[in-house]
Amino acid sequence: MPKGPLALIVLFGIAMQANAQLGVTKLVGNNTSQYTTGFTAFVKAGYPVSDGSDITLEIGADIFFLNDGYGTADGTIMCPLVAGYRYTLNGTGEGFYVEPQLGFNLAGVTSLHDAAGNQINLNYHGVVFAAGAGYLFNIWRAPFDLNLRYETVVDHGGSNNFISLGISRYITFGKRNKQDY
Repeated sequence: MPKGPLALIVLFGIAMQANAQLGVTKLVGNNTSQYTTGFTAFVKAGYPVSDGSDITLEIGADIFFLNDGYGTADGTIMCPLVAGYRYTLNGTGEGFYVEPQLGFNLAGVTSLHDAAGNQINLNYHGVVFAAGAGYLFNIWRAPFDLNLRYETVVDHGGSNNFISLGISRYITFGKRNKQDY
């Protein structure tokens, strides 16, 4: 068996057992072409407010490395905390959904080297805006979320923007009021 599919199967198994919430991210916008594809680790929980919607809260870490000859010493890390409203299009709490989010970047650091080889760390915080869509489904009664999201962190007139593709075994608090008619 080729290594790629085997690694994907192992990663999926680990995610099921650990309630892991992982994503692959890409910085987009000006001056981002030298950044590698990054990754996201996050904890996201939801509380049902109706049969088809949840209030969500998420905290994560987004990590991007810079290809500049200094190995993995340079890059950007962000730790956003966001709240959102996840609405399933069919009104059942499963299936396709849309989710706007708003929050604050608790910590952000971009590390680079100047022309003399000295390391520079740029710290920032800022408002976070995100818009996402995805698909909620169950595998053996375990709830999963396959999602795509655009997020921007705004600080000092500039922003870091990225697109994220994630899969997670989501956490929910509370029960939906499903009735048989």
